Amino acid sequence: MRERGRVVAVGLRGAVPAVAVLMLATGCTWQQQQLARADIAGTWTGGDAGTLRFAADGTVVVTDLAEYNRDGDKVSECSGTGEWGLYPDDKAANLLSISVCDGNPWEFGGSKAHPKMRRSVGDPEHGNFQTLSREERKSPGASGPPTRTARTVPGGLDK
Repeated sequence: MRERGRVVAVGLRGAVPAVAVLMLATGCTWQQQQLARADIAGTWTGGDAGTLRFAADGTVVVTDLAEYNRDGDKVSECSGTGEWGLYPDDKAANLLSISVCDGNPWEFGGSKAHPKMRRSVGDPEHGNFQTLSREERKSPGASGPPTRTARTVPGGLDK
């Protein structure tokens, strides 16, 4: 009986670091970021998860933002115009809230060059997130359609 317990313990000790290394190598971790108000303005989209357009004056236009039930299943979409705010302040925000469409506040992640925002959907114990990415900002003279890169997946991991 003791031998079996030792083998399992050794096996788990070796598996945990291996899984952590694999997650880091494949980019499957959420890296918390702080963003300033100027970093938020623009269009954030998640394909079928919806679109948020943030204006510098504090208004937001929401288009087809997916809404979820307690099980994390998409049940409807919300659209409208409202206001947005940052917490704890405009210079170094961890969270963003909008006054239109119900749901949890958004948290920031990704990198400064390619920021993302996500919020928990459904039962928090299930670990499902709705994830949006900011559309690439075009340099002067650039043309072409905006880039859309994120989608909603269990655990908030982008693939």
